[in-house]
Amino acid sequence: MQRKLAAILAIDVVGFSGLMARDETATLDALSRNLIEIFKPAVRSHGGRIVKLLGDGALVEFGSIQDAAQCALVLQTGPATPVETLETHLSFRIGLNVGDIIKRGEDIFGDGVNIAARLEAEAPEGGIAISAAAHAHLAASLAEKFQSIGALALKNIPTPVEVLTWSPEAVPAPTKVAQEKFRKASIVVLAFDNMSGDADQEFFSDGISEDIITELSHFSEFFVIARNTSFTYKGKPVRTEEVCSELGVRYLLEGSVRKAGNRVRVTAQLIEGATGAHIWAGRFDRDLDDIFAVQDEITQAIVAAVAPEALRAETHRSQRKAATETSAWEKMLLGRWHIGRLSKQDIDLAQQYARDAIALDPNLSDAHAILSLAKLHAMLHIWRPDTKAAIAEAITHGQDAVRIDDSDANAHSILGMALMFGRDYDKGPLHLHRALKLNPNLSNAHGVMAAFHGVSRDYEASRASAERATMLSPRDPYRAFWYGGHGIAAYLDRNYARCIEICRDVLAEFPSYASALRQLAAAQAMSGSQAEAEKTMAHLLQVMPGLTVTMVRDIVPIRYPDDHEHWLEGLRRAGMPD
Repeated sequence: MQRKLAAILAIDVVGFSGLMARDETATLDALSRNLIEIFKPAVRSHGGRIVKLLGDGALVEFGSIQDAAQCALVLQTGPATPVETLETHLSFRIGLNVGDIIKRGEDIFGDGVNIAARLEAEAPEGGIAISAAAHAHLAASLAEKFQSIGALALKNIPTPVEVLTWSPEAVPAPTKVAQEKFRKASIVVLAFDNMSGDADQEFFSDGISEDIITELSHFSEFFVIARNTSFTYKGKPVRTEEVCSELGVRYLLEGSVRKAGNRVRVTAQLIEGATGAHIWAGRFDRDLDDIFAVQDEITQAIVAAVAPEALRAETHRSQRKAATETSAWEKMLLGRWHIGRLSKQDIDLAQQYARDAIALDPNLSDAHAILSLAKLHAMLHIWRPDTKAAIAEAITHGQDAVRIDDSDANAHSILGMALMFGRDYDKGPLHLHRALKLNPNLSNAHGVMAAFHGVSRDYEASRASAERATMLSPRDPYRAFWYGGHGIAAYLDRNYARCIEICRDVLAEFPSYASALRQLAAAQAMSGSQAEAEKTMAHLLQVMPGLTVTMVRDIVPIRYPDDHEHWLEGLRRAGMPD
């Protein structure tokens, strides 16, 4: 046993039993998505440790109440997780406390834990309850967000506890911030504070800020305030709302750098100007063996987190608006969100949103890219049986996207993907390389490159590209496709054991992903596991009824004829009809 002081976060789902009674499958699916896409990443980025999951809730330990409170606010102000079929979303209550705990193995006990659990029940729906003892240790900018509700008698706690709460209704209205000037998501990156007390380290903190500005500017989805403007706030006390209002931007990224010996700690946080809500926060500790390599590594880690989190927040804002109030940009974001859901209904909705966006703004290249991607998904899942026509349409829409904005890395990435499925193995990679030149941090370009290397039987290149894509966007809905490229590379390389391993990893998270099921069945058959291959094939044919070897020949673009026949032979042996 070990005794120590810790910050405790207790969380559970509001009305979980009622949701389960209405639709168990949809509720559990939503909870699983939230756990993978939102809860675990938020806890990890704030230095927390998940002690245990409790069915509809969790208990988390933090080293500081500051980190715990920031994590709680990120969880309660981030994008809502919809419960499909029920026309609602998951809502949570959170309790926070600081106290003495007893650690036994991986579990924790004590009054510090018990009070956090009791406070969770006192939190408003979608809100947070914190003990006054914990609240006293918060920084002023966090502490002011909570309102006292007095002393409460908590169940099985001998003395009343002073409690403060935060609720979504308490978030300031966005009237403080001026109307945004920019059509796209807009962001200002302030000069990171040098907390080392060493003026010689100023170049490092400034360098990270400048590099983040440069890297974010590569994303066509963002308007990023130039360094010459954002650095005018350096060394001055600033308020997020005032800076965002003055510049007319929606998001602010700030951070600090602290050096001690040969170690450096960089912290960063993304804040929404209208509400002061923390969209994301992260901490990075590194050894300074190569200061420029460390600077590059931390910059890429921050950009890889900030870009998708800001776009998720933008999408969430758009989802809360009425259809008649959304702009072309917002309709495009909604289309992109639906296309990442990978169901026929969502693909249809994505196309409708993209068409609506184009009707409002014909020169929105990303909307044309969505149409291209939608045609490919419809073909891949045989929702459209006219495979060649679907691919041709995808290429046309991709070409439209690039014609409208040749500097849009995402447009080149999607066109490269469409050309690969169209068997143009010369032009496809040219557009993928162009995408990566325009934006080296574009995860999808790395992911599609993994698929291109995969169908070209280049295992090592495919593996490297898939890993790079996943590092840049670990929560991306397309990571199954990226690792599909890695899996086919292993299969074509006759490394069936590795192919099976990759497919099982993908299917653990995406149980009905057809590409992984195809590869798994073929690899099992070729490695002599016939019973397992037939079982996997039966599952695949449930997911894609009527699928045949002839259809797969048209769908999957294996580059070399001998490899293509080897791939189809595995499917035949597994029991796929010709």
